[in-house]
Amino acid sequence: MYLADISIKRPIMMSMVLIVFVLFGGLAFFGMNLELTPEVALPVITVQTVYPGSGPQEIESQISKKIEDAVSPVSEIDNMQSYSMESVSYVIIQFAMSKDVNLAVQEVKDKVDAIINDLPEGVDRPIVQRFDPTAIPVVELVLSGNVEATVLYDIADKQLSDRLSQVRGVANVEVTGGQEREIRIEVDNQTVQQHALSLQQLAGILSAQNMDMPGGNVQRSSQEFSIRLKGQFPSVESIRDTQIPTANGLMRLGDIATVADLGEDVRERTSFSDVRKGDGDDDVILLRVMKATDGNAVSIYEEIESRMEELHSSLPEGCEIHVVDQSATFTKSSVEDTFTNILLGIILTSLILLFFLHDYKSTIIVALSMPMSIISTFMFMQFFGFTLNIMSLMGLSTAVGILVTNSVVVLENIFRHKQLGHNKSESASRGTSEIALAVIASTLTNLMVFLPLATMSSIAGRFFQQFSLTVVFATIFSLIMSFTLTPMLASLILPEHDRKKHPLGERLERVFHSWELGYQRFLRTLLANKARGWMAVITAIILFVGTMMFAGNIGFEFMGTMDEGRIAVRVELPTGYDLNSTAEALSEIEARLHTYPEVSHTWTTFGTMGSTDVGSNLALMKVKLVDLDQRNQSTQQVIAALIEDCSDIPNASIRISMGSSLEFGEGDIQFNLIGQDLKKLEAIKAQLLPRFQEIPGIRNLNTSSRSGKPEITLTPKRERLAQAGLMVSDLAMSLRGSIDGLVGTAYKDHGEEYAIRVVASDESVDTPEEIGQIPVVSASGTYMLEQLADIEFTEGYSRILRKNRSRSILFTADVAEGYVMGDLTSEVNRILEEAELPSGYEIRWAGMAREMSKTTADIIQAFIIALLLTYMLLAAMLESLTQPLMILGTVPFAMIGVVLALLSTNVSMNIISMLSIVMLIGIVVNNGILLLDYTNILVRDRGKNIHDALLEACPTKLKPIIMSTLAIILGMLPMAIGLGASGAELRQPMGVVSIGGLLVSTVMSLVLIPVLYNLSSRKSHTSTQTQDAK
Repeated sequence: MYLADISIKRPIMMSMVLIVFVLFGGLAFFGMNLELTPEVALPVITVQTVYPGSGPQEIESQISKKIEDAVSPVSEIDNMQSYSMESVSYVIIQFAMSKDVNLAVQEVKDKVDAIINDLPEGVDRPIVQRFDPTAIPVVELVLSGNVEATVLYDIADKQLSDRLSQVRGVANVEVTGGQEREIRIEVDNQTVQQHALSLQQLAGILSAQNMDMPGGNVQRSSQEFSIRLKGQFPSVESIRDTQIPTANGLMRLGDIATVADLGEDVRERTSFSDVRKGDGDDDVILLRVMKATDGNAVSIYEEIESRMEELHSSLPEGCEIHVVDQSATFTKSSVEDTFTNILLGIILTSLILLFFLHDYKSTIIVALSMPMSIISTFMFMQFFGFTLNIMSLMGLSTAVGILVTNSVVVLENIFRHKQLGHNKSESASRGTSEIALAVIASTLTNLMVFLPLATMSSIAGRFFQQFSLTVVFATIFSLIMSFTLTPMLASLILPEHDRKKHPLGERLERVFHSWELGYQRFLRTLLANKARGWMAVITAIILFVGTMMFAGNIGFEFMGTMDEGRIAVRVELPTGYDLNSTAEALSEIEARLHTYPEVSHTWTTFGTMGSTDVGSNLALMKVKLVDLDQRNQSTQQVIAALIEDCSDIPNASIRISMGSSLEFGEGDIQFNLIGQDLKKLEAIKAQLLPRFQEIPGIRNLNTSSRSGKPEITLTPKRERLAQAGLMVSDLAMSLRGSIDGLVGTAYKDHGEEYAIRVVASDESVDTPEEIGQIPVVSASGTYMLEQLADIEFTEGYSRILRKNRSRSILFTADVAEGYVMGDLTSEVNRILEEAELPSGYEIRWAGMAREMSKTTADIIQAFIIALLLTYMLLAAMLESLTQPLMILGTVPFAMIGVVLALLSTNVSMNIISMLSIVMLIGIVVNNGILLLDYTNILVRDRGKNIHDALLEACPTKLKPIIMSTLAIILGMLPMAIGLGASGAELRQPMGVVSIGGLLVSTVMSLVLIPVLYNLSSRKSHTSTQTQDAK
């Protein structure tokens, strides 16, 4: 082969080329970001619109539906849902994975901008932005201190947030909890009535009185002066002294209103509890550091950690800041564990090679190809924008055994030619050339398998893209090394003549030779007549069918969960609980958590369970466990104990689940009940819930519907409004001004702006009767709200979910420990199929189940494509249409090993297991290629009949087949045994499936391929009994 000959004749030149590969690969490695998971650009866009003071039904009809209707014509929308909550509309648009994200943002923005004038007056401008459902903060910090809440918030928002945002790779810092400072001007209803001064008018007057404005420039002689009006309020006292024109003349603001410098109304609160130290704080600020797309999570944390002393020193006395959670340690540990797996794989593979080759020089030749291929692979990985993450490194870990097979086959053939009497250079050249076609075909079969996997279009498919392509890159470099490094080193360092072998080596050679003779005798018996051949095929089929009967006992889930030591506790209390009552209820859960030695600390946000689930009766507690090596229980075991321990807490709906970086929504099981009538949806929900609760293994069953808090509904008296010279909008603004307040201007202090809010005093609106007395000022006089509108008490919804422009209720549930998602999903599906839904109502799976269905379809498609491409490649290489069928016919039998391996290790079937099965196609067929390629050479070039060719070729290739098979198995052994504390759960199915499938398929290939080849021949090519005896 030309490339091998060049390497043999010009070793220095080829060495320089290979060193360049390694050098640039090493540089690429040090320039790559370290992440837990691959960065996947999901085409998901959100539209958030704030309409202060509006209820969910008003938000739905006036905002959410209008935005949905406007956006729906945009092409390639895969899914659209909206959440209409108190004061907020949240629309989430998910596009097909092929959609350009930036184009999607622009198209949605254009559609939303076109309907802004159709939205109600007083609505904030909709915010259109990209959204990553898998985005989590890389670092979370808690700020506490014995200072005023507004001061603490300013420290977090104005000081710490800015400093943390300067860290390279940080996108933004989210601040939660505390109170933002505002100037609050409270006016009671009697004052408004007495002075005929509406809150809108007061807000307008303050805005007009608070203004800085440039006046231009004035030229005088040779000088030029700039003129500027400095009319902003210099102090809070100056706001109090502002003269306000009223119906009774000018009045000082401080005399007709209460002007207070305090914090805004608290809608969310955060607390922190250090379980191990036994202390905490009920009011803290949570800072969540979000990573930019090109940021490095580990580097961000390390830089923040290095700045902690500086941050501490900048705080006022009595204030503290410390990290409560970060993903860097787990990320680093996971990546290090994967590298350890790779290193152990290389060592184990080298040892097995030493065992078979019993020559350290030969072992060095082959073993050197592995790290050189891996290091060179980093060059392509960086070029394609990959990061060092658990998926890309799992690709390298998977490739370790595969990398060495090409060099093993080449080196073993070089050895064979040396034994035939050729010198080392000639052996290297002839040995490489003779096997080149088989090695290329073997490499291409791997590429034919992994390339379709890299093109999967689902979200999970994109997630595994780096895994597949990393294996492709590594395989390409292994091919290059087998045709360059291996023959080059063989021609340089192998002895010219066979030296006297070590006694142990001689004994091993005799053992290997006895294996070959035994295998040859077995084949001779098997191929003696076709009846025995058919019996072997039928036996294999019976084994396959029998094993598949037990396949139903294998659990099925979407993806294994990693034990990151995080727990999420979502608590819902009865409607009407305020933040203080909710905090008191949560204190009972915290008290029970203090008894768990596995718990390190907790931090709780009151008033929300997520961006689309807000309310004063809700809370989200995050629990951080101590490191895995410091506890005796897994996170799942702690969760199971917590669920049992918290089951008797009254008036609380508690959902406890694992906090994971690999989440596809709130629950393991999700589906939507879709229809138009909310009452009918609620009735169907009431019928289904009891049946779901009876399913063993279902945990944290919940729905998106929330019982709404009592509402006071006002229906305008339009005739009365017309007589008073008022519009409905005047009524709405008076109501909103009194309840939520009006912000017309801002107070500047030390360069920072704080809202000036004009609002009715709490005493003026604290009862339904007082709300009816809210004054509405018009040119014809002042009226009470109850004179202009009918007031009634109702109970509405706290949140309305819409799915693809129809109303919906989302059902969610988690899978308890000891159960698998596939079994529970089947049971849920059975109940749904039995339910008789009214016309116009339907069930649609969502979240992980929907993604699992799409990903499974992707994998099946990739499997079919891989089979077709592999068949076409083998047909082209073997110049036969039937021989590829013999090779591919052994692939299904790998499932025998897969099923037995999964059952014996209690590992479930999941997406990674399915990827491994597809991957087996490329590995399994390689044994068949070696057997048939050499058999064809003997038949075609040396004139042997098929029977004799099989009896010579198969035993000859037994040793390289066993060597390469064991190399792959040992390379994957660290993954299969779950070595490493971080991310082992994700890697283990890959190793278990690969090893089980490869073991059985190798045996089947050694038996079935010669049998099928012999059965397919038209003539019997049996040797004479005399020849057999000899």
